[in-house]
Amino acid sequence: MTLIHVIRLYLPNHSNLLLMLLQLKMKNYRSYKNETVFSMEANSYAHKPDNVFEVGNDKQMFRLLNTAIIYGANASGKSNIIRALFQVIFFILNKPKVDHKIKLYESFAFDVDSKDKPCEFELIFLDKNAIKYHYKFSILEDRVINEELNYYPKGKITKVFTREPYNKKNRVQKGFLGDSFKNKEINVFANQLILSKFGDDEPHELLTDIFLYFKSYEIINATNAVHKDFLNRKVSADLYANTYLKNRVGQLISAADTKIKSIDINHKEDEELGFSIENNPFLVFGIHDVYHKDKIIGDTSLPFANESTGTQSLYVLGGKILSILESGGVLAIDELDTSLHPFITKMIVMIFQNKNLNPKNAQLIFTTHDVTLLDRDLIRRDQIWISEKDEKGVSDLYSLQDFEGLREDTPFDKWYLAGKFGGLPKIESIEAIFTSHD
Repeated sequence: MTLIHVIRLYLPNHSNLLLMLLQLKMKNYRSYKNETVFSMEANSYAHKPDNVFEVGNDKQMFRLLNTAIIYGANASGKSNIIRALFQVIFFILNKPKVDHKIKLYESFAFDVDSKDKPCEFELIFLDKNAIKYHYKFSILEDRVINEELNYYPKGKITKVFTREPYNKKNRVQKGFLGDSFKNKEINVFANQLILSKFGDDEPHELLTDIFLYFKSYEIINATNAVHKDFLNRKVSADLYANTYLKNRVGQLISAADTKIKSIDINHKEDEELGFSIENNPFLVFGIHDVYHKDKIIGDTSLPFANESTGTQSLYVLGGKILSILESGGVLAIDELDTSLHPFITKMIVMIFQNKNLNPKNAQLIFTTHDVTLLDRDLIRRDQIWISEKDEKGVSDLYSLQDFEGLREDTPFDKWYLAGKFGGLPKIESIEAIFTSHD
């Protein structure tokens, strides 16, 4: 059974959700000193129509991409795109304690004119009715400088809320809902977002839905051991509670030629652990055939800790991929290709670009060094992004569609490796590296 067949078996059957990212904009965040725009909006050309989906209402239609890939040398800033998305959403969903510093605040550190200036962020997204929202805010180390949310319910801009100008004398700031919401006044602590209050503090028909929208994002750092352990526990808990999903993930792993025919998950009760409940209470096993000569005579279980790193990664990614295909939303992964064979990463891209397997138009954004994905038969030029850092430590982000005269039949991989798009490491000669200097 192929990965395609496995995903088809797990087609979502819930009500249709359209939770889509159009654009992330930021300024003075980590290596991105200047205003930087990352977009999931598709160009108007008709090439590879399966890589694009259209949504809209009677006021406006949108053309969006199912996948986007970010390339760049090590330390070029590509991971900061995924990090920014993660930290912005974390800030929205998790209010910092009163008077605590804001973890999201990481200004550009290598310029005296920038390091104490605000970090600025903007998100443009669509809700389930394909209504566009534009949310933006700026922060310093311990306070929100400004914040506003607008939307376009009838194709025209309408204020949802704004925040009063920051006054350092006020520990509590005020926000004001728009005319459509009777200009209600909202009080908020200086280091917290107005939007965060509508998660549980002040339920609101529209704003609570927007707050919950951000919970549809799944962001994975494939190289961070702590984050991977957390995700492993979360995926194991989800699969333990959902036998159908567990079986589908097992089939996906089997289809990836891991020699595992299924998976099993056991749960150890608190008193059996012998250590803190913070440790993973789930034990995952791969089920393998046992042979006598050439005949299968049974099977045996092998703890997943003894499986390959790639298989362990596919277990976590498989759970998240199937979940996001079921619900819709955004899946962002830093270093997708970590421990995975290029055929597997390519298959994951193909899944998201298959309209039958991805009917909810879930979006996949990831960073990688895997040049085999620069396949002109697989992706369009507006799906390819390059990050590059200059000699002053400032990152720049651009799309291949920014290159004039670039055609869809261009061999993207060969041109990238030849340095025509930038984004490659500039390495000194081997002799120069090891030459001593007096």
